[in-house]
Amino acid sequence: MKRKTTAKSGVVDAVEHHWKRRPSEIRGYTRTLYMTDDNGDYLRVDYNTKEKRVRLYIEDASEGGIPYYAVIAGGRITAEKNAQTGRPVSLSNKFGQRAELFGAIGNREVLKLINENYGIGAKGDAQRSAERRMVLERTRKRYFRPEDYGGVSRKEAIKLFFRLQLIDVIDMLIGAMIVSGVYLYFYDFYASGIISACFGICIGGADIFLRRRDPFFPKIIAFIIAGGWLYFYGYYYR
Repeated sequence: MKRKTTAKSGVVDAVEHHWKRRPSEIRGYTRTLYMTDDNGDYLRVDYNTKEKRVRLYIEDASEGGIPYYAVIAGGRITAEKNAQTGRPVSLSNKFGQRAELFGAIGNREVLKLINENYGIGAKGDAQRSAERRMVLERTRKRYFRPEDYGGVSRKEAIKLFFRLQLIDVIDMLIGAMIVSGVYLYFYDFYASGIISACFGICIGGADIFLRRRDPFFPKIIAFIIAGGWLYFYGYYYR
């Protein structure tokens, strides 16, 4: 298998088109991706997207072609075995060393099923940080730079500010239930106010850092204002 090294980062990139495809003959799996690398290792991925199951397989050339396989179901490793003896064995090292090759299969749906086990398809800390910075910068440009609004008009910036999506409606319903539940449990506006404000801040952070999307500020502001009102009402009138 050919590889190329980028001059800037020195990172070795696997060329995904060397992975071949065919139907899987293993029961419970529908398709197979397979290849042989420069070291003579035979790598194979059998998968069934409907049942959310993946089987990773390797014949290690350095051990005379001894076969090993791991099964990932529902995003979790459910089996690791030496296929020759049938004995359970830890395969973190074998698959981890070849994570880049497996990650180059070019099938995002299968990579999603692998769920970053053995580091396959995992994003590095630097990439995650870059994505967070990108979301923060985009949010800052859209909402906090009145001179140019990040390249959009004032009218468009206002629309973006008030753009409501289904996930925001769900967040607001969940937040309302949590705040109401706290009040019904403690009968305390003071505690409900604290929870409401904290929820507003946390859900805004979740939008930026976990979902990597622009936050819906009216949602955040509503919970913080409601939290402040409940807090002071409970503090002075309870």
